[in-house]
Amino acid sequence: MSVSFEINPRLLVDIPCQSNSNIESINGYKQEQLLSLEEACQPLHNILGTELQLYVTIAKLNSKEPKHELTPDESACIYLYTMEWNQPEKSLHVLLNQALVAIDRKQLQYWYKYLKLFFAALFKLPYAEYDTEWRGVPTDVT
Repeated sequence: MSVSFEINPRLLVDIPCQSNSNIESINGYKQEQLLSLEEACQPLHNILGTELQLYVTIAKLNSKEPKHELTPDESACIYLYTMEWNQPEKSLHVLLNQALVAIDRKQLQYWYKYLKLFFAALFKLPYAEYDTEWRGVPTDVT
């Protein structure tokens, strides 16, 4: 049996602890227009690099028949968030999560168009009732 010692950024709280700081709420995205995924990702090219277009294309190809009344762009937006990139630390979800907890809220402005589409998609998803929710974190949360 082989053992992997690679760090999976999805399973870690990889953001420096800022628990002593108050983080302002996110409001700027609400004024954005609902755009296609390609348009919503346009401001992110400098942050996410040249691979972004490849991952957008993959997400769109895997989101042609969405459920729950999602548009193909909304479905692809969620799909893009869940994708693990070749360099996991450069994945969209890692960089977005870092921006979401950053004290400097100006970093989030580049994400507003994407967040508008992302939240529009999430709000369409049905509520799931489960007795247990699981999340991997490297500390004792009890």
